[in-house]
Amino acid sequence: MEGRRPDMNERPEEKPREADDPVDDLVDEIVTEAADSAAGGADDGSDADGDTETTEPPTPLETVTAERDELHERWLRVVAELDNVRKRSRREMTETRRFAQADVLRSLLDVADNFERALASMEAESENSATSLREGVELIHQRFGAVLRERGVEIIEALDLQFDPNCHEAVAQAPREGAEHGTIIEVVQQGYRFGDMVLRPARVIIAS
Repeated sequence: MEGRRPDMNERPEEKPREADDPVDDLVDEIVTEAADSAAGGADDGSDADGDTETTEPPTPLETVTAERDELHERWLRVVAELDNVRKRSRREMTETRRFAQADVLRSLLDVADNFERALASMEAESENSATSLREGVELIHQRFGAVLRERGVEIIEALDLQFDPNCHEAVAQAPREGAEHGTIIEVVQQGYRFGDMVLRPARVIIAS
């Protein structure tokens, strides 16, 4: 009896799929962990071998602190500048006031000169002429000198002193026996100063 000849088109009988094998699951888990570990090691190596280091961005607190410090420095600079401006303005106002006073006082010096010339001419006349007038002029002159002193105006000392170009103006030289060269032997016109400011130098004649 001949056996049954196999059909070539007949599909082999499929076996039913077995349930997941725990061993296979364990193998898959081990492979996955190994792959993750390898990837992590590669990342660490690249960070260690890299030329640049990653800089962490500043925290909000650090940013606010830096801005506060910068604003504080700017505020200090502004305060210092305002203080300098205030001091400079005060000095300029003081100088302006002094120069204004000096101009007024300088204009009064001619009056003092006229008094001195009047007194000098009266001294040249006889003692009996215009005695009361002379006394009146002297009183006016004394009062005028007192007003100048009250305003801080002082006469520049000159007679018998050494010539000082800072406060004296030489108008001539003349020989004078016993006088050292450069000594002031005559005051032609009084000089005045206001504080450390020379309103007018004393015009003098010095010994040659």
